Amino acid sequence: MAVTADKRAEQRPSSEFAPARFLREVFEELRKVVWPTGPELYRYTLIVIFTVILLGAFIGGTDYLLTTIAKRVIYNGAP
Repeated sequence: MAVTADKRAEQRPSSEFAPARFLREVFEELRKVVWPTGPELYRYTLIVIFTVILLGAFIGGTDYLLTTIAKRVIYNGAP
């Protein structure tokens, strides 16, 4: 079965920049999103804040420890 040029053109995505079409498709995809409820959003926010604080303390502690070790090695214990 032969495919005509018209059929091929229909199957190929349009290379034109169509902002209205793009925005329409974005809104269609946003309708499919399952948005979190208020309590879920609150819980997830607390988890993120706790994780950031925990990682910040870990990175800060590691930085302090490595700085102290480097000062003792480089300066042989001089403050």
